[in-house]
Amino acid sequence: MYGILDRYVGKNIIFYVLIISVCLTLFATLIGLIDSLRYIGRGHIDFMFVVEYNLYKLPGILVTFFPVSILIGGVIGLGSMAKNSEIVILQSTGLSKLNIGISCTKSLIPVIAVIMVLGEVVTPKLDKLAEERYSMESSGLGVSFTNSGTWFKEGNTFIGLGSIYDKKVLMNLIRYEYDGNNLIRYSTAKSGVYENGKWVMKDVVEKTINDESVTSKNYETQNWELNINSDRIDVLSDISSNMSVWKLSDYINYLEQNGVDSTRYRLYFYSKIVSPAVMLVMLLLALSTIFGPLRSMNMSARVISGIALGFGFYVLNQIVAPFSLVYGVPPVIGATFATVVFAALAFYLLRRKS
Repeated sequence: MYGILDRYVGKNIIFYVLIISVCLTLFATLIGLIDSLRYIGRGHIDFMFVVEYNLYKLPGILVTFFPVSILIGGVIGLGSMAKNSEIVILQSTGLSKLNIGISCTKSLIPVIAVIMVLGEVVTPKLDKLAEERYSMESSGLGVSFTNSGTWFKEGNTFIGLGSIYDKKVLMNLIRYEYDGNNLIRYSTAKSGVYENGKWVMKDVVEKTINDESVTSKNYETQNWELNINSDRIDVLSDISSNMSVWKLSDYINYLEQNGVDSTRYRLYFYSKIVSPAVMLVMLLLALSTIFGPLRSMNMSARVISGIALGFGFYVLNQIVAPFSLVYGVPPVIGATFATVVFAALAFYLLRRKS
């Protein structure tokens, strides 16, 4: 239940967290917009498309920066209450540090839930839509993302990709070639790799269709002339990291059933699972600036400390995650290591006296 004090503390925290979220999101979107201006002139891309593209990306940016927003917003919100002696008054009424922390947590849980839904439901769809539009406008390559895989059109040819592994390998391909409205050739390939500017397909079955018969041929390898190059594959494969938890889980099972290493995608999966805990750790770090050794600092120093802690978390997470992939560390450790370290740091600061 939410009491009067819970609502009062929560109102202050949520207000500053949302303000910081909006500021960080708009700032990052502006940087992305400026960076995207270099795309103007590619195919049919113009300024209005660049604006539209970055608006599609905006919810994803909000989700990405929300943990840091909790940290900085919490530092400012709790710091302003401490400056006005409101924290002292709350403690004089019998509220402990734990009680105040619980009040902050209860107030933020509904907001965290909304952000999680946004990240799981809205962001993947908008990211896919943005990349579909970009592929179409930049190269005329019509791309469609479906539950069965990725489809794109080149002239009178339709190509389906079952999955993209490690930005280098295409798996379970299907190609339909038409002459007007007539299907003239149907091909499947178990896998394909990009070598020397060409796609080399393996275990190809090609069926040629005419008015009288259907002939079938098998090839160990066959070159396919596709306009989709390695750079465009990078764009399409990046979508997989933004899939929902459920789709990532299904994709991991699919890769493992086909004997393909799924470590990279398990890292994405565990990172999504641990994201609510990351937000709570950011709140603990914010509380540590009020009740820990940083409480004697002025507001500006606290905010800078909060930004430094957030940046430190980001850097550590970006270092450990690739490290786990390269050196065979279990992905669950790579995804949770930074969170555990900063949770321990938060508890240490909360227990330490100034």
